[in-house]
Amino acid sequence: MQTILYITDNSLDDSIMLPCQKILLREAGDIRIVSVSQKPIAFGDNICVGEIGRSWMSLYKGLLAGLAEIGSGTVVIAEHDCLYTHEHLSYQPEFTGAFYYNANHWLVNWHSNHPEMEGMYSYWSKRTALSQLVCDVSLLRESTEEVMELLNLGLKVEKGIHWYGEPGVVSEQFRRAFIESTSGRSTQLQAYLKDYVTKYTSLFFKTKLPNLDIRHGSNFTGPKRGKHRTYDLPYWGKFAEVMA
Repeated sequence: MQTILYITDNSLDDSIMLPCQKILLREAGDIRIVSVSQKPIAFGDNICVGEIGRSWMSLYKGLLAGLAEIGSGTVVIAEHDCLYTHEHLSYQPEFTGAFYYNANHWLVNWHSNHPEMEGMYSYWSKRTALSQLVCDVSLLRESTEEVMELLNLGLKVEKGIHWYGEPGVVSEQFRRAFIESTSGRSTQLQAYLKDYVTKYTSLFFKTKLPNLDIRHGSNFTGPKRGKHRTYDLPYWGKFAEVMA
């Protein structure tokens, strides 16, 4: 069973959030949507977790609340500032033991700090993003609970090291850095960390039609642009027309 888990912290301007919701409803078809928000919203089956702030920990709390409601099956993560195709939303992973990330997603500048790039699509090759994740519900629940425990135990990782944001995405170089960074820390933390960075696997899939990740100047993960750029994409066309 496929379920879309829509995540919002209610910080996004309605001029972006409402069109994204409208398109998500259109592309989802009869796929169930469970929404998790910090303020009540009339979108899908809503779970309001209260105003718990904007952080990795609040994101994880929202994920767990949504996963508890879904229960089992396949979950498709949908963030409030992304646009998805039905092809992506209905994707079925081959294995339940891996995190699958759609490689065919484009960044798009819209109402950002760079008006000269308004409506520009850009592609970042093999970029992994939580917004493009499709996986087994129980797998995501397990990894989320584990990384929350790591944070509770006081784990801090130096800036620039790719770690807990995207489940299963840790290179061999970073695995070594993670394990080495536990020097002088508690035995419990060392054990949790080594387990987390070595047990999970991530894989790419690629839909024929692209998803869109809107970069609007206040994204949680900051500004991003890829090297391959265009102002017109198959299926979507020009972005100003999409938002209109």
